[in-house]
Formats: sequence, C-alpha cells, structure tokens
Amino acid sequence: MSESNVVFSPTSTKGKIHFDLQRVDAHVIQPEEYEEIPEITEEDLAHAVIKRPGQPDQPFVAKPTQAS
Repeated sequence: MSESNVVFSPTSTKGKIHFDLQRVDAHVIQPEEYEEIPEITEEDLAHAVIKRPGQPDQPFVAKPTQAS
C-alpha cells in the first residue's frame, strides 16, 4: 500500500487516531479490491497464535463446541 493510500495515522502527539472520514466515505470499493477470504481450516487453527499487548504470544487452543 502506498503512503498516499493511508487513511489514518496510528500515532499522534496526543495519542489519538486521526481519521480522514470524508476520504474513507468517498472511496468506492472496486471489484479487484474485493475477494472472499478462504474458510479457516483445522490446519490454520493449529498454527494460530493469540497476541495481546504486553503479554507473550500464546498458541490458540480451540474449545470444543457444545451440541444442543
């Protein structure tokens, strides 16, 4: 992504995020910008990592689903 496409600044002197909402609202998504994301597989989950600020990375452990 080129710097001219950046629509927000993640940092500022006051710690706030600055958005250019008019620019975001004016953007029309083109077909080449949109594609379906692939389904998450068991293999993807086996390599997943939970990242939390200030904490070490933790491997993701899927919880079994409850049948009703």
